[in-house]
Amino acid sequence: MGIRKRGKTWLVTVELGRDAATGKRRRAYVTVASKRDAEREEARLRHQAATGLDLEPTRITVAEYLQHWLDAVRPNLAPTTYLRYEGLLRHQVMPHIGVIRLSKLRPLHVQHLYARLHEAGRADGRGGLSPRTLLHVHRVLSEALEQAVRWQIVHRNVCQAVEAPQPRRAEIRVLTPEQARRLLEVAEADDSVYGHAVILALLSGLRLGELLGLTWQDVDLERGRVTVRRALQHLASDGPVFREPKTARGHRTIPLGPSAVDALQRLRYRQMEKSLALALAYRDRRLVFVSPQGTHLSGFALRRAFYRLLLEAGLPRIRFHDLRHTHASLLLARGVHPKIVSERLGHASIAITLDIYSHVLPNLQEEAARDLDVWLSGRP
Repeated sequence: MGIRKRGKTWLVTVELGRDAATGKRRRAYVTVASKRDAEREEARLRHQAATGLDLEPTRITVAEYLQHWLDAVRPNLAPTTYLRYEGLLRHQVMPHIGVIRLSKLRPLHVQHLYARLHEAGRADGRGGLSPRTLLHVHRVLSEALEQAVRWQIVHRNVCQAVEAPQPRRAEIRVLTPEQARRLLEVAEADDSVYGHAVILALLSGLRLGELLGLTWQDVDLERGRVTVRRALQHLASDGPVFREPKTARGHRTIPLGPSAVDALQRLRYRQMEKSLALALAYRDRRLVFVSPQGTHLSGFALRRAFYRLLLEAGLPRIRFHDLRHTHASLLLARGVHPKIVSERLGHASIAITLDIYSHVLPNLQEEAARDLDVWLSGRP
């Protein structure tokens, strides 16, 4: 066991223990050109044996490694994130390059993968994956291979030598102040749980999952604020699942204006009134937004009701998530400091806020220049 010179090369031999199925002794043999490479290989193989990461790159395929990586990172991922990673790797990566040995994977394999995914379906007119989805594939695959480098299974992450797909920024659609006022009027007249949810989404900037995960313990009606502690996600396999915010900034307290507080007060009163009148104990009484049966409110049902409210208001169809964009854009247009907007949205950094809402900033820059000129020159 160990390192020994054999002619002009160096042989590395490491004991890997006994095979669980056959009981036979297992050893790893690697031949390299220099003593330094031999010492590096010995350290890598011993690390594999010590940590249980017995993944020999000369034998394991890309698909086998990716499955091992998914199993390893699953406890640290939100359920929806894991499902997205697993779906991208299983359906987009493994069918094309999964049979390649991990040690034989080259940048050209990955570049050809992206080309095939981009062109897939063109023959029948459906088109391939969008550049944005391709970028997601690239990021997940690169993250998995970067872990292989940290585990000392491979020497380099081949994705770093590949040209990453460059998607165009998706257009953000937001309501104008007049359109936002009209939507609030229609939502208030609707006076259903869906109307109240739309009001709070527009006036707080909460994500859909954060809205559905809100409990009455998170609501302070006297001080006029809500605290985000969790999000509710609906998984096809597991049903409703609560998850913690991804970042420390995601856990936040958001001050509310009088209109949002009034909407929550009306909703609270109606919930208590209905519960008493029907002698019905809500199964999820602690949730702010529940179905008429007292169960988790479905995100699908809320989106469908939102589209109905847009139609009633005579407004263009936008995504429910665009209420969050509208909230941020209106605040920035009113001159609210981007740092405050970033904190309300729960972004990991103000740079994310500035990047997403850069379309609002040019007008603000022009207004700031005019205001400074008026102040210094004394001219109106």
